[in-house]
Amino acid sequence: MSITEIAIKRPTLVVVIFTVLAILGITCYTKLNYELIPKLSFPALSVVTIYPGASANEVESSVTKKLEDALSSLENVKSMQSTSQEGLSSISIELESSADANLAVQDAQRKINAMVASLPTGVKSPSINKFSSDEMPVIKLGVTAKIAPTKLYLLTDNQIKSQLSKLNGVGQVSLIGGNEREIKININKSKLDAYKITISQIYRA
Repeated sequence: MSITEIAIKRPTLVVVIFTVLAILGITCYTKLNYELIPKLSFPALSVVTIYPGASANEVESSVTKKLEDALSSLENVKSMQSTSQEGLSSISIELESSADANLAVQDAQRKINAMVASLPTGVKSPSINKFSSDEMPVIKLGVTAKIAPTKLYLLTDNQIKSQLSKLNGVGQVSLIGGNEREIKININKSKLDAYKITISQIYRA
């Protein structure tokens, strides 16, 4: 007896079978895991360094180039790409498929620790991360205003950033670029000696 004959002679059985299949399909669909950005993992590192107030050329010459030189001796490096922009240095390192990303992070950290003292004053500590889709920024925002760049930086850092950090589901808010307010102090050594004040005391003040 063919399937067609069974369907004609026993329509109730066919309805029951299709009903069961539909229920199973709906049940499986509701339990199916799906994400807007699925988790991906492959051997790659990123090194991000913030240098507040520095131009792209300054970042390239005094930060990015030095970091590239230090990281060039890493093992199992397939390719290395860098980007220098105002206030930010970003280096992407793709490793061979057989490489252990955890060991590569440790090795990169050791090499950076050995040269970090040569970076300019004001450079934030380089951040080393393994590639993960969880760490990809979901939203990028730009802030502009008709006020002085230093005031805009303070407004963004003290108010906008703090408000965004309080939103539910926000893991991290990073501020990139802008002109951070700085104060330059010129030291008169003879007067320091006269008042018996040390450089470290001024630094802690």
